[in-house]
Amino acid sequence: MTMTRHTTLAASALALLIAAPAVADTAADLEHRVDELTARLAELENNRASGLSFGNGGTIDIYGYVKADFIQDLDADLGTTTFGLASLTPGFASDENFQAHALQSRLGVRGTAPSGIGDIGFQIEGDFFGGDDGGNFRLRHANATLGNWLVGQSWSNFMQLNAFPTTLDFQGPAGLTFARQTQVRYTHDFAQNLSASFSVEDAVFDSSDPVATASLDWANDRFSLRGAVLYGTLDTGSNDVDAWGASIGGTAQLWDGGLISATYTRGEAIAPYFQFGGSGFYDDGGTNDAVETEGASLGITHAINDKWSLGTAYGYRRDDAGVATGTRSLETVHFTVNYAPVENVNVGLEYFTGERELFDGSTADADRIQASVQFNF
Repeated sequence: MTMTRHTTLAASALALLIAAPAVADTAADLEHRVDELTARLAELENNRASGLSFGNGGTIDIYGYVKADFIQDLDADLGTTTFGLASLTPGFASDENFQAHALQSRLGVRGTAPSGIGDIGFQIEGDFFGGDDGGNFRLRHANATLGNWLVGQSWSNFMQLNAFPTTLDFQGPAGLTFARQTQVRYTHDFAQNLSASFSVEDAVFDSSDPVATASLDWANDRFSLRGAVLYGTLDTGSNDVDAWGASIGGTAQLWDGGLISATYTRGEAIAPYFQFGGSGFYDDGGTNDAVETEGASLGITHAINDKWSLGTAYGYRRDDAGVATGTRSLETVHFTVNYAPVENVNVGLEYFTGERELFDGSTADADRIQASVQFNF
């Protein structure tokens, strides 16, 4: 990438010099041409920093990261993420397991293209968690924006993305909502750092109808606050039930280098929107009824200096009904240490512990240690 840049700059400089007379008539002429060359080189450098540039005014930026994870399960093999906690059974045979993978590595393209009605932004992004065991490229985002409108696949407007705690584990804490859905979204900006968004989205759960969401966001230099609601219908296979949810989340920088994030979500038939999933309904003696689910998360991070940071993330999620062998609650804790030796490189170490409680009152828990190395580009 550096060699390409230098080659381009050198070629541009050479073209300007060839176009100039071999010998400057005066010192003033020479100084003027040097100024022209300096300005042109600065322009080329600015264009390179903002991505690839095209003659029609469009730009493309390639971004992503390479991440390698090294995982040691101390009790049970939970898989490439901690998702296996949701199906862990009481009395399981101890199954210590080591694995390493690079499935979270990510590649994306974003940019702008001019049109007769304004600049159109676009994004396509994926990772390698596709397929039953991972390894296949999987679409994460594919959307376009025009003014205040977004069309395509992106984060659900119901999510509390601003308040996500940072973990090395890709699954993250229980209690969070997480979904990327195809949608049409409109965002309106008000004064005083306030905005509202409305969307019609493809449902995460089985449904013949779309879901509708609305959110309100406020933020300043130290604090952020977001509220969101969702409504749709879930098809249980024998009947439809109303699905609704309400969520609030926020962040606060209460001290130098510190950040606190928190979320709370509650609703009916929205279990599939939560981390670790769920069906959203249960058979109540021949009638399928909606499950009420609530979840909460709390994250605290502290940057010791520009290289070292510490973090902890707690998550809790509980369903109000289900079969005896179903999940009543999930509780997770992540402890993380991150080290950035140079720009765009992060090395981390994390300890995870989680517990699953079943409706029959029994529990199962698991622990793991994860180390990661990530290079961003």
